[in-house]
Amino acid sequence: MKHRIWVAFILMIGIIISGVRYYFFVTDTIYEESANHLKEIYNQVNRSLYNLIGGTWRTMDMWIPYLEDMQDEKQISEYVERIKKDEGFTGFYFISREGGYCTPDRQKGYLNLEGHLSELIIDRECIAASAAMPSKPEMIVFAVPCDKNVYGDFEYEAIGISFYNSEIVGLLEISAFDDNSKSYVIYPDGRVIMDNADTQKQNTYNFIGMLEARSDLESQQIAEMQQDFRQGTSGVINFRMESEEYYLVYEPVEFEDWTVLGMVTADAVNAGMNKLQMRILVVGGGIFVLILIACIWYLKQRSRLSLEEKDTEIRYREELFSMLSNSVDHIFLILDGNTLGVSYISPNVEKILGISEKDVKKDSHVVDELLMGEGKMTAAEQLSELASGENKEWEQEYAHRTTGDRRWLLVSASNMEIQGKSKYIIIFFDRTKEKKINRALEEAAKIANDASSAKSRFLSNMSHDIRTPMNAVLGYTTLAAANIENREKLKDYLAKILSSGNHMLSLLNDILDMSRIENGKIHLKEAEENLPRILNEVGTIVSGQMQSKQLELHIEMMDITDENVLCDKTRLNQVLLNIVTNAVKFTEPGGSVSVLLVQEHNGPAGMGKYRIHIKDTGIGMSAEFAEKIFSPFEREQTSVVNKTQGTGLGMPIAKSIIDIMGGTIEIITEQGRGTEFIISLTFRLPPA
Repeated sequence: MKHRIWVAFILMIGIIISGVRYYFFVTDTIYEESANHLKEIYNQVNRSLYNLIGGTWRTMDMWIPYLEDMQDEKQISEYVERIKKDEGFTGFYFISREGGYCTPDRQKGYLNLEGHLSELIIDRECIAASAAMPSKPEMIVFAVPCDKNVYGDFEYEAIGISFYNSEIVGLLEISAFDDNSKSYVIYPDGRVIMDNADTQKQNTYNFIGMLEARSDLESQQIAEMQQDFRQGTSGVINFRMESEEYYLVYEPVEFEDWTVLGMVTADAVNAGMNKLQMRILVVGGGIFVLILIACIWYLKQRSRLSLEEKDTEIRYREELFSMLSNSVDHIFLILDGNTLGVSYISPNVEKILGISEKDVKKDSHVVDELLMGEGKMTAAEQLSELASGENKEWEQEYAHRTTGDRRWLLVSASNMEIQGKSKYIIIFFDRTKEKKINRALEEAAKIANDASSAKSRFLSNMSHDIRTPMNAVLGYTTLAAANIENREKLKDYLAKILSSGNHMLSLLNDILDMSRIENGKIHLKEAEENLPRILNEVGTIVSGQMQSKQLELHIEMMDITDENVLCDKTRLNQVLLNIVTNAVKFTEPGGSVSVLLVQEHNGPAGMGKYRIHIKDTGIGMSAEFAEKIFSPFEREQTSVVNKTQGTGLGMPIAKSIIDIMGGTIEIITEQGRGTEFIISLTFRLPPA
């Protein structure tokens, strides 16, 4: 018997060792062949990019003599329009020594040439750099130096043309791998210049940041790869990202500090070899499993017969007691008197407390982890006071582990001697239903009293807030009727009537929103939205108010790898506008308002965690008022606040919507030093 077991064991070990050695041999071969194949493909991509850049510079060199010979601005503008149609570029620029530009149609601005300006003007070298202009897509600017010249009143020392990234990204397309490849052109620090993944709606701003956040590469490996980027060294690396394996090939562009990257899924590259390898592994694994099953079956058959009779008797007893315990709302627990090890636990413990039998048997203290309330004694502490032969009862409040529901249990414990061994027999009687009925009666009485008080407060607040604009409407209407012939006074009275009416309409709209929220009639309508775009739209909406008060608005993004989320854009806009417009109202001229969007990379799979910081340099608020800012109709009584119209419902509505979204909002404020709101939200991410 023992001899057969040893033979089977040695045979299995031999099969495992052979399979592992073959697996690593095939894996190394596949990697070498795939790396060489990818290098050849992306070398062609690099050559195409090289030809495009060099050809563009040569063509621009030929334009310079023609432009220098033309003195008439109209003639220059017509010439630029003609070559623009021929070459297909987006914009043409005369570039000054300071980096400013002027277009043929006399538009002026500043080109951010990513630190390449000195190369262009001082070193007299041609450059190609990524650039961004307000309200326009990202683009690539090609610039060549020329002799100092003047266009109208604008002095320039270089000319440049631009292409939108989308117009030249076709050079990075690789047809060999269908949609399983991505190509990039990046700077040495990882910033992406061109990205053919744009067509897949997967914008990447920094390739190194994406690898650090989403890949399994170690920091040392990423640092070595960055060093290759800086030194212009090519290479191939293999890594995993989001449960997918990738090959990454990188190669420097010859006359720029750019690097061409190609990222292809390993399945697309190794498709043929993977099929062969999988078939061999399946066959080998099947043989191994069959041998293993045969050995296990043989050993189990030998042991089963000897244990079957004893197990049958024990199972009958346990089944009978389990049926009895499941029919009542009581938990039966037997503990060893010395070690508190579990001798028996009734299976209905999972139904009542949400703990599995296995967890309780592993450690009886797991029940104490569900205790609620302060000053509660654990079961071990209660039992330590129980002498042999004594009984004891006490009440405990627990939280259901799975649902979090409260459970009120009456615990009855006895210390008994069974066959010379000390045992604790504990019964947990479920009293949750009785407790809930009593609490429901108490809460019903409290709700009735609160409803009566709330009704009185609401009518008091409403009568005051609506009466003020209504009195203004009636008063100015009377004055308008009395001065019907005086157009100037009539115009002024009508404007004030309109302002008061709008204020009253705003109050009624806020009250309706609060009513819908309190009645649970607001439902979120999720759709795929772009968070940075939402923030920029909010900035556009308040820009008029900012300019009229001479305030600065800063909108920034940090660590954003997932721009698109599933959210209710209308409600999110309502929250942001309520807070931002409040910041504008209570910030004195010359101050600033900043909005910062930060992504936290510790959210669950398929979810994105974000923080939105809205900070102003305004008047701030007292600590007492900050505690009740989210209560309806609350307004701090200061000379500045009293001059500003408001319903006192904006912040309660914002807080309620954030609660519905499952988020939180915090306030950091100090009188005279400004206020900062921190909104934390978690959104579902759209499918890749």
